[in-house]
This record gives sequence, C-alpha cells and structure tokens, in this order.
Amino acid sequence: MKLLKAVLHTANGKINLTSQSWHGVIVERGYDAFIFDCDGTLVESAEAHFASFAAAASAQGFEFERDWYLARTGLDRVSLFRDFAQMKGDAFDIAAAVTKSISIFIETSQRVRSIPETKTLVEALATDHPLAVGTNAEDDVARASLRATGMLDCFDHVVSISNGLLPKPSPDIFTTAQQLMGVPLAQTLVIEDAVQGVTAAKLAGMDVIEIAHRSTAT
Repeated sequence: MKLLKAVLHTANGKINLTSQSWHGVIVERGYDAFIFDCDGTLVESAEAHFASFAAAASAQGFEFERDWYLARTGLDRVSLFRDFAQMKGDAFDIAAAVTKSISIFIETSQRVRSIPETKTLVEALATDHPLAVGTNAEDDVARASLRATGMLDCFDHVVSISNGLLPKPSPDIFTTAQQLMGVPLAQTLVIEDAVQGVTAAKLAGMDVIEIAHRSTAT
C-alpha cells in the first residue's frame, strides 16, 4: 500500500517514521497540540496553484513554466511572483498577478485533493486535541482548499500570511498558532513537507515531522 515516509526532528535527534507508525509515536511522546502545513502536507494542490499562477502570468502576456514553479513550491505567493518579475523584468505587475491568481485558485478549488495519510491523522487527532493550520498561503486560499477536501471543520485555527505575519521560514506563523492554542512549545508538534516550514518550526522551538515523499510498501 502507499505510505508516506517522514522524519521527526526533535531537540535530541531524528526518528524515522512512516504514515503507518507516526500516530503511535505521537501518542507515545505525549504531544497535546498540532500545527499542520496546508499545501503539500494536507492537500495536493500544486496543479491547481500552477494553473492559477500560469493564468495570471498569461493575462499579462508572460509564460509561466511548470518546472520553474515546481522548483519553488513552498514559497509564498508574493515571493514567487517577485522572483518571476526579476526574471521577466519591470513590465510584470506583481500585485495584479497576486490578486488574479488568488481569485482563479478559489474559483477552481474543487481541483484540490486531500492527502489521505495526513487526512487520516488529522481525523484521529481532532477528537481530543486542538489543531491549527499554519500556511504561507492566504487565508481565503487555505480555507478554500480545506473546505474542498472536507477538513476545514477539523481545525480550531487557520494562521496565514493574511494575519500580517512574515512567511516561513520565519517562525511567526507557527508561534502565533501555538499561542492561539495555548499549549506549551514542548507539547506542540508541527507537520510539514517544505524546507521553509521545517526551518520555521525549528526556529520556533517546536518538534516537527518532515514528510519526505511517497513510496510503495507491503
């Protein structure tokens, strides 16, 4: 069956996990609150995001290449378009591209799919623990993805760059989510797939599960 491989980063070292074993390890270690990244962790949204970015760039007469985008997943929207503008020149309107891509993504959010392994973990934890989403996406974008995949009601808080916080790898999104849940840092676990998010969790002083990649196991 399909498994996710992952690594739990703690102050004392690393523990290799899979999506079969991580719930047991989480229970054993006694975490009380959980912060999940959204894109790439809870939902498969890369194609929907790419389509919205490409359409926003096309509206200004620019081609948005898939490989260029895939090498930068995890960046917040403004940073991504800022990098694109640096490559294409001053004629590219970052603010207009941001607004249009958000609108297109929300309109087409039915294309987003849940990641079954993490959705199962969310549903197992939500009955007894406070849960938050901490994301570099905008609030409306994250909520559209969670709503489309049936997970929005599992979370007590959605913390995003829309709260006026610096994007990951700054720890601000995670520390804000942790404070909202009112659980000590040592008892709060982050679940992430992007380098920026793992770095942010470590800077915040929290343990973090880094999801690596899908593999097939029996």
